[in-house]
Formats: sequence, C-alpha cells, structure tokens
Amino acid sequence: MTDSSVRGRLTRAPLPGLVWLRTLALAGLILSCLACVWVLETRFQGLEVETLEIAETPVTVYRMAQEAQRPLVVMAHGFGGSRQMMDQLAVSLARQGMAVASLDLPGHGRNTARLSPDITRIDGTTAQLVQVVDRVTDALMLRSDSLGPVSFVGHSMATDVVIRAAQARSDVNGVVAISMYSPAVTERSPQALLVLSGATESHLRAAGLDAVRLIDPDALEGQTIAQGDVVRRTAVAPWVGHVGVLYSRTSLDETTRWLRDVTGQGLQARLDQTGWIAGILLVCLVALGWPLARILPQRRITSPELSRGSFVLSITAPIPAVLLVAALPTFGIAGQAAFGSLAAILGLWGGVQLLILWRAGVTVVRPDIIGLLAFLGYGLGVFALALDRYGAAFLPVGPRFPVMLGLLLGTVPAMMADTILVQGASWRRRLLARVALLTGLAGAMALSPSELGLTFTTLPVLVLFFVVYGSLARWIAERRGAGSVALGKGLVLAWAFAASTPLFAVAALP
Repeated sequence: MTDSSVRGRLTRAPLPGLVWLRTLALAGLILSCLACVWVLETRFQGLEVETLEIAETPVTVYRMAQEAQRPLVVMAHGFGGSRQMMDQLAVSLARQGMAVASLDLPGHGRNTARLSPDITRIDGTTAQLVQVVDRVTDALMLRSDSLGPVSFVGHSMATDVVIRAAQARSDVNGVVAISMYSPAVTERSPQALLVLSGATESHLRAAGLDAVRLIDPDALEGQTIAQGDVVRRTAVAPWVGHVGVLYSRTSLDETTRWLRDVTGQGLQARLDQTGWIAGILLVCLVALGWPLARILPQRRITSPELSRGSFVLSITAPIPAVLLVAALPTFGIAGQAAFGSLAAILGLWGGVQLLILWRAGVTVVRPDIIGLLAFLGYGLGVFALALDRYGAAFLPVGPRFPVMLGLLLGTVPAMMADTILVQGASWRRRLLARVALLTGLAGAMALSPSELGLTFTTLPVLVLFFVVYGSLARWIAERRGAGSVALGKGLVLAWAFAASTPLFAVAALP
C-alpha cells in the first residue's frame, strides 16, 4: 500500500469543555441505565415468578403472592419471539389475580426442541405447536393452585396455535389473539374471542374484523358482539405495529378487561407499563458505548482509500455467486435446518469481497486486543445480557451454541470485509455496503422460501446488528483501528443469528 493510499489521523488533546461534556454524558447515561434496571426489577414486587420445565417446555409462571387459587392463563409468543417479549402482558394479568404461564415454543428461546420443517400442512408444524400448548395446559391444570377453565393469549403465529388448542378443549374461558391470522375461526368457535391489532397492521385488522363479522356482518372495530353464547370483539391499538402492539396501553386494557369478564374473577389492579422503560434502557446502553469508547487509548489509525470502481465492484460482484449457491439444496448445522447454507452464503459474500479488496491493495490492519476485548466485553457482557433479560431471548445456549460455531465460518469473512469497506467511509458508502448484503441475503431466501426462507428473521436481526453493534464497532475503531473490531463483529453476528433465529429440524430425505 502506497503512502498516498493512507490517511494518518493525528491525535489532538480534547478541549476542557468537551472533557466535561463527555463526563456529564457518561454519568447521565450510567444513572439512566441504573434507574431503568431498578424499575424493571421492582415491577415483580408482590408477585411470585417461577421458572419451570413443564411437559419438556420452558415455562415462567407469574402469580400474586399468598393467593391459594386463581384463574389460569396460558400465553404463547409469535414466530421468532420468546417469553421475554410477553412479560408486560404477563405481569399485568398476574396483578389482576390470575396465574399466567408464559412458555417458549419449540425452536424458540430456551426450548431445545426443534420445530418441524413441515410448515405447509396443518398436521405439520402447526399440529406440533398445538400439541405442546395442550400438554403444558394439561400439566398446569393439575396444579392445585390454579382454577379452571383456562384462557389463552397468543401473538402472531401463536394466535392460530392457541385458537386451535382452545377448539380442541371443553374447559376454555376465552381467547385473546394479538395480531391474529387464523383460518380456524368459525361462527361458533372460539366462543369468547378478543382480537387485537396494531393500527398499522391493515391486513390483520381486516382478519380480526372478519372473525367478528362471522356472527354479525355489520360489526365494527371497537364493538363487542354477542350471539347466544358466542361473544367477540376486535380492537385496535393506535400508532403501533406488529411488535409494538404487545406494549400498547390499549392492548393491556383490552386484554385484562376481557379476561376479567370471561373468567368472572380477578382484581382491577394497576397495569405493568414498563415496556418503554426496557426500550429506553437498550437505547441508553447503545449510546453509552460512545463515551466509554472515548476512554480507550488512542492509536495512530490508517484508513485505506478505496476507489469508487473497486467499491462498486465489491458490493455487486458477490450477488450472482450467492444466488447461485441459494439455488442448490440447503444443508444444516448440528441438525438445525438451513444454517449451513446461510453460513456458506455469508462466507462466499465475504470471501469475494476480501479478494476484490486484496486486489485493490486494501487489507485490514493488524488486530488489537484492547479494542477487541472492549467490543466483546461491552457488546456481549452488557448489551446482550440486558437484551436477553428485558427484551427477547439473546443467548446461544443448548443446541444454539454449535450453530453459532458453524456460523462463524461465514460471519467472520463477511464482517471482515464489511469492516474494510466502512472504515473511514462516508455514510453513503456505509449504507450501500449494508444494503447490498441485505439484498443478497433476501434474494437468496426468495429463491428457497421453504428451506433457506426458514431463516428469514436473520434479515431484521442483521439490520439491528448494524445499528447497535455497527455503531459500537465504529466508535471503538476510531480509537483503536478497524482491526480491533473485525473479528469481534463476526463473532457477535454469529451469536445474534444463533441466539434469535427459530430452530427447525433438518427435513428427512424422501
């Protein structure tokens, strides 16, 4: 690399005013994080929270302390979700005097069982999930501290599951379907059904209204319609979408009121509205990465000059190659479907880019242990643990760990190439580099929707990865150089994919 291709950054002593400003920002963010954690931890006061394994399924049970018996509510999350995402609803219902059992479905969260890959037939994946919910409910009903009949709450994918589970039982009080899509709803079943949708979910709002109009063609949103022993209602949470509906005050009000009415029991207690606190905590933790990164000792940093032609070639050349790989039969890692193909696509993407960059005379500078440890320590030791506790499952435990190891073969070269492309680059180039990778992955999944498409949740995870960990990596790289974060980004991306993507069993050969 010639001297003209390197821009040396000279370290300048910060102005005293900036030092004070950074110190105040650091102190303010730390205090904000601690205040959020205190609020989130104290929301369980007055409740008994018990984590169990019931019918081979991880379940968290929330209930008021020192109450002998209570109505039972079984709660299930949507595709790619976990028990943590349902916490606000679970705590709110428990405060009303109900026993709430929130479970991790197979392939999700801490559940080590894999989903059936037969997603196109009702007697495939759907039947598997209905059976799991039914087994957990039966086991819970045998507990002496719960009253029947049972009620069900489901979000997204789980709406179809809990509706079918309710239809197969005779001991059901009511069902709450949040962001519902289910062809199983009939004129008579479920008898007591509340459908909640976010205001931006137009197609799901229409599905909810159709369920109510089965008994009254003139029904409108916000109306409770009764015909004989069948009672239904559809409601809309303003301003929110598919995930935000879980944390809306409207959803909490509607769900607690509906289940109090259909069970004929329960208290009128305050609701848990700490979902926004968890969001503030995660935002503060991301922002806290900047002043913490400024504490690291400054190294002399070199940023490569990459020509426009080489940059354009590096973000376009891998696309045909990965689409070709996607057209081939998929393969898994450690018995988990499609992850092997995902690793191959990422590895090919990064490999092609690294070759182009090498030919252009651009390489990653030598690794830096201080920057690497700072990136991994804060990214995994702080942010990942906070997200797992207060947001959604984010630990690659059990069968997810070998998946993470296998994914490293793809994520490491992909993120090494990404690090070279974005170091010292304009925001436009950074954006184009990430959009190109997302486009390549989306195209590959479109070519194989029934196999590689099972990992489609990696797309939003990748977007959030670039927002959170991409920002942290950039701040650290400004102090310690790009080589300090290249390997760490690959490790964290493999961690994120393995921890959050639903696990499907590899389909049996015909």
